[in-house]
Order: sequence, then C-alpha cells, then structure tokens
Amino acid sequence: MPKSLFVDPAETLAPGKITFKDIPVNAYNKTIAEERGRYSDDDLVRIYRDITVLREFESMLSLIKTQGVYNGIETTYPGPAHLSVGQEAAAVGQAYLLDQNDFSFGSHRSHSEILAKALSCIHKLSEQELMTIMEGFLDGSALRATEKLGPVSDVKELAIRFILYGTLSEIFARETGFHKGMGGSMHAFFLPFGIYPNNAIVGGSAAIATGAALFKKVNGKQGIVVCNSGDGSMARGPVWEAMNFAAMDQFHTLWESHNGGMPILYNVFNNSYGMGDQTRGETMGYD
Repeated sequence: MPKSLFVDPAETLAPGKITFKDIPVNAYNKTIAEERGRYSDDDLVRIYRDITVLREFESMLSLIKTQGVYNGIETTYPGPAHLSVGQEAAAVGQAYLLDQNDFSFGSHRSHSEILAKALSCIHKLSEQELMTIMEGFLDGSALRATEKLGPVSDVKELAIRFILYGTLSEIFARETGFHKGMGGSMHAFFLPFGIYPNNAIVGGSAAIATGAALFKKVNGKQGIVVCNSGDGSMARGPVWEAMNFAAMDQFHTLWESHNGGMPILYNVFNNSYGMGDQTRGETMGYD
C-alpha cells in the first residue's frame, strides 16, 4: 500500500467542483441505406438468419414449457426457462465481431448470447478448425450424438447442428449435453468458443468477468471479455464493485508494460424487468 504520496492540504482543501462529460443516450441513428454501405448482402442475411435461429430456439422452449408440445412432438421440461424472446438482435449484434479469443459471461437469461457467439465463431473458423474442436470435445461423444441426427451439407452446418443440439441437451439435463446435463439452462457454457458459464445469480458474472479481464490484461492475452447482465443487476452491489475495480486509474499508471484500461465490456440488456418485476419500481436510484 502506498505511504509516500504527498498530500498537499492547500490543494486538497481548495474550492472547486466536479464535472462529468456528457453520456450519449440512444445515439444510434443510422439508416438502412447507410448500413448497407458497411455490410454485404451475405453479412445481412447471416445476421438475420442468426436472429431467427435464436427466436425459434427460445420459442420452442416456451411452447414446450407452457403447452408440452413443439411441432407435434409432445414432451415436458420441468426445469427453469428464463427466455430472451425479443432480445435476439442485441445478442447477435454483440457477437458479430467476437471470436473464440473473446470471453463471454452471461446471466440466467443467456441462451441467445450462447448461440449468437457460437454462430459467430462457426462463421469465422475454418472447417478444419471446427472439426478439431468437435472431435476433441468430450472425446467426440457430443459430435457422434449430433451425427446421428442425419446428414448435413457441410462442416459449417454440422457445427451449427452440434451447438444447437448440445445446448438444448444441456438445458434438458441430458447425457449428450455439453457438460452431460450438469450445467443446465443457467450454467451452460462451451469453452472452445470462449463461451464461459452463465450465472443464476442476478449480476453474478460481473466480478468473475472482471477477473477474467484482469487475467487477459496481465498475461497479454488476445480478445476482450463481455459481461452480460440485465437492468435488474443494477441493484446489485457486486456489479458496481466490479465496474469500479475495472475503472481504477492504477491500470493506467501501475505497470509500465501493461498501461491502459481493462479489456472488458459491461453489456446491460435493459428490458425494464428484473426477473418478473419492473426495475423502475423496485430499485432506488434507477432513473
């Protein structure tokens, strides 16, 4: 702990005021025409495809949970189903530029983030890299289970089926899940794609993700860390502690070889609800 810093009473007790920079809110205002100049038709089609995959996945779980049937197949799911219907575009947009070197930590409502990041990685990796990952994961047992579902056109399609089947199996606590069903809906993860465990505790990933970002910083690792949470997490002290830690000025002055801020993005999905209650009505200081 520092003991040699000079504290000048004249400076410390001098009158003044604290000022802040303006914080932009809802600043995005691009038109479709402007965006079409930045992305190809193939890019836009893939983005839309990923969004529809996420929506269908969550809609399927909703139907099974509430009606016990999907596409004529009757089944039950007694486990938790914290869905993110309506937030698919935010998850896909976040994952669009991320790859396997970027770490993603989620919340109890993170099916879409898992799938979006997986789909982004599948697009960026070569077929050989994908086969190496699938063949090496759980000694290839998850891949063999996926291959039994029928033929596919290429390795990329196989990888998409692999991630969808593995995630769904994990949610249903099946042996064929990515972690043999022991993680379930709120703790699913797939490390080869940089998808780290979600967290059933509201805001629980904030401190863990911050630690992962510190690991990347001091070890010179590639990529950033994304901490996903909802607006309900803004009532959680550990979330603010994590952000305060990441914002410490010492990161810019303490280590000459590691100057600069933490490689972390705190992403808050503001859907106006924390679990089943409105954040605005129960969290002091939210507005």
